[in-house]
Amino acid sequence: MKTKFVLLLAISLLFNCSSDDSDSSPSSNCDTDIPFLQEGNSWTYQMTVFGFDNGEASMTVGQCNGSGYEVERVVPNLSTGQLETGTDLWMQDGDYLINEVDNGTGTVAQIYKKNVSVGDVWTYTRGDGHTVTHEVVAVDSLITVPAGTFSCNVFKHTTTSAINETYICWNEDFGNIKEDGMGWFGLELIDYQVN
Repeated sequence: MKTKFVLLLAISLLFNCSSDDSDSSPSSNCDTDIPFLQEGNSWTYQMTVFGFDNGEASMTVGQCNGSGYEVERVVPNLSTGQLETGTDLWMQDGDYLINEVDNGTGTVAQIYKKNVSVGDVWTYTRGDGHTVTHEVVAVDSLITVPAGTFSCNVFKHTTTSAINETYICWNEDFGNIKEDGMGWFGLELIDYQVN
């Protein structure tokens, strides 16, 4: 069950207590200037677990319900291989993309940050009490995945609930491109539709 929880957090593009306040906060949870946070956008990823193919995972941005954009997540279950669905809530808060993860834990995550520089760090505490840290380790890195080659900002993601690091590659226009959990977990973009 713990592995499933960790995997869902990773799939939810990783995972509110930030000390960095921004003056660019949108006026409502439906307002955004993050280019890929638009209704109808979708991403399909090839997922690996411990180096083995685990099938495809997908995310699709639905309409904004006033509290944020409903994002449908479809992920293969590690044990059964069956597809499981969930709906997360994405919204912009200043320079951050916030994800309220639908997994029953009350997890709210700052999964992405705009306007970053190498060395930027932000942290937050998940609903389960563990602290998550993101550190920008590279900007404008060329990352090649089955969907193409993208210029990405690379974030190192760590949490007090795990000993490993995950590197997450975000393109500012197209969204999450790749995640590398150093052998234990991986995502690579294989198809996308971004308006």
